[in-house]
Amino acid sequence: MKRMVCFVMAVMLAALSLTACGTTGGGKVDSKPGASTAAQAEGKTVHGVINRKGDFLVLLTDDGDYQIMDYGKGVNADDFAEGDKVNITYTGELGVEGSTPVIVAISKAE
Repeated sequence: MKRMVCFVMAVMLAALSLTACGTTGGGKVDSKPGASTAAQAEGKTVHGVINRKGDFLVLLTDDGDYQIMDYGKGVNADDFAEGDKVNITYTGELGVEGSTPVIVAISKAE
């Protein structure tokens, strides 16, 4: 009898662990084919000073915050140096942990 109870509990535990793997809305997929491309094309602009330049860019914004940003496809920052004041157009969100904004365009600020 004890074996039967243990077996039933093991089966219920296995079933419970498998059902927990499903998504409950957190992994929603946008059904509109051009929605993500349109959101990326919009871009936002931030102003600041280049603090570090390498595989990624660290920007000291006018608000005094440091932002780490990745370079987008086709973005070339070779003409810029650390200490340059710049305007950066980016996609994504600034200050969101686990999400790195992507630079779409970069230009010198006046």
